[in-house]
Amino acid sequence: MWPIAKQTLKAAIRYRFVVAMAVALLVIVFGIPLLVKSDGTAKGTVQIVLTYTLGSTTALLGIASLWMGCGTLAREIEDNVMQMVAVKPIARWRVWLGKWLGIMLLNALLMVPTGLAIFFLINARADSDELDDFEKAKLQNEVLVSRSSVREPKPDFTLLRQRAYDYSKLVEQGKADNQYTPAEQALRISVTQPEHVLSLRPDYTRLIEQNENAPSYELIQQIEELEHQALQVSKGSREIVLPGQVRSWEFQIDSSKVDRINENPIYLRFKFNAGDEYDPKSHLCMWSVGAGTGKRWPPDREFNEMTIGSSVFHELKLELEGGIIPNKGENRGLLNVSFANFNDKPILFLMDDGPMILYHDGGFGMNLFRGLLIIFFWLGLISAIGLMASSFLSFPVATFMSLGILLISASTGTLEQIIDEGGITGINHETGRKDESSIIDGTAIFFAGVAVKITKSIWGYSPVDSLSDGRTITWATLFWAFFAIIVVMGGLVMALGAYMFHRKELALPNPTASMN
Repeated sequence: MWPIAKQTLKAAIRYRFVVAMAVALLVIVFGIPLLVKSDGTAKGTVQIVLTYTLGSTTALLGIASLWMGCGTLAREIEDNVMQMVAVKPIARWRVWLGKWLGIMLLNALLMVPTGLAIFFLINARADSDELDDFEKAKLQNEVLVSRSSVREPKPDFTLLRQRAYDYSKLVEQGKADNQYTPAEQALRISVTQPEHVLSLRPDYTRLIEQNENAPSYELIQQIEELEHQALQVSKGSREIVLPGQVRSWEFQIDSSKVDRINENPIYLRFKFNAGDEYDPKSHLCMWSVGAGTGKRWPPDREFNEMTIGSSVFHELKLELEGGIIPNKGENRGLLNVSFANFNDKPILFLMDDGPMILYHDGGFGMNLFRGLLIIFFWLGLISAIGLMASSFLSFPVATFMSLGILLISASTGTLEQIIDEGGITGINHETGRKDESSIIDGTAIFFAGVAVKITKSIWGYSPVDSLSDGRTITWATLFWAFFAIIVVMGGLVMALGAYMFHRKELALPNPTASMN
C-alpha cells in the first residue's frame, strides 16, 4: 500500500498539482485578511479572518480531494495503466487503499503549513502594537482561547399516551397530596410537562375512551392534535418570555473546576428572536446572575440593562472579584441566570441557541489543531467518495456522481421539512401538517430520518464556527468525529469502493485510452 501511496503523491507533484494548491492556499491565507471588511474592532476582524480562511481552505481542499479521488483511479483505468499494477501479486483492495492514503498524504502536506500560517498570522495580529491593552485582552479572552460551554439540561418532552391517560384520570379524582398511594405518587413524579398539560384537557380522556370502544380515524386524529398542541405549549413555556415576565435558567458547573474557572472571565452567550428584522438598538435586555447565592451580578443594581438586536449571538461578560461562580456550600458550582422582559413584545429563546455559560478551558493553538483534524477527516471521506465512484465509472461520470452525493448530504433542510410536515404530499396550510398520511409519506419520513441522522453525524460538527467564537472542540468531539466520519461512513464507502474495484474488468478495450 505504501509504495502506491507514495507513487500517488509523486504523481501529484509531477503534474504540479501540489504547487498549484500551495499557491492557491497562500493566496487565501495572506490575501483574505487584506480583502475582508469587519465591524472595525480587532475581535470582529480576527473572527472574520478565521472564518473566511478556514472556510475557503476547507472548500479548496475538498474540491481538490474530490478531483484527485475521481481522477487518480479512473484515469489510470481508462489509460490502461492500472493493468500493469493489477497483474502484480497485490490485492486490489490494497491498491485502492494505497490510492486513498496517497491523497491523504497530499492533504496533510498542504494542511500542516496552512494551519501553521493561520496560527502565526492570527497571533501576530493579536500582538500588534496598533491594538491597545483592552482590545488585546478581549481577543485573548473571547477569540484566541478555548472555552467550554455549560447549558441548562433539556427538559423531557416525551409523551406516552397510556401514562398521559392514567395521569389525567388521577387528576380528575381531585385527591389531596396525602391521599395518593405510592404507585400514584410515582406516576406523578414520572409525568412529563406535555402529559401534565394534557391533564388540563378533560376531553383528552373522553376521546381515548371513545376510541377504545369504537375506534375511528377521526378520533385518533383529534387525540393526536391534542397531543401535538400539548407539545407546542410545553416547548413554548420554556422558550417564550412574555412582556413583564422573568425567565430563569440554572447552570450546574463541575464543582471540582469552580476554583480554576473563577480565575478567568466567564461569559453568558445567548441569542433571542422577537419576530422582527434585526435592529441593533431595538430591544431592552435585562440580566441578573446569582440570585439567592452569595455572588450576585451586577453587584450595584438589580439588573444589567443592555439595548441590543435580535437574531444574532451576543456575549455578556460576567465578572466579580473572586469569581462569579459560587464556591462554597450547597450552591457550589450552581449559577442562576435571570432575564426580565420589559419590552412590548414576547422574546423567544430557542433551546438550541442557549443561553449558555462559557468559561476558559485551554489555549487557541490546541483548539485549532483539533479543528483542523476534523476538517482533515472530512477530506478523507470526500476522497473516499471520489475513489469509490471512480472504481466503476469514468472520470466525468464519477465526478458528477460524487458531487451529487455531497449535495444531497448537505440538503438537510429539505429532509427536516419532510419530517416536520409528516410527508411529501399536500399539507394543511393552517396546521402546517398533513391531515392524512399515505404509504409514500411514511416511506419518505423513514428515509428522510435516516438521511438526516447520517448527514448530521458527518457534517454536524462546526470547527470553523467554534474556532471563530473561541469555543472548545473537545477531545471527545474529535474522537466521535473520527469514529463517525472515518470509521463508520468512511469504512462503508471504502468497503464498497474496494469491492467495486475488485469486480471491475480492467482488460476491456477502451476507445478513449491514450495511444502512446
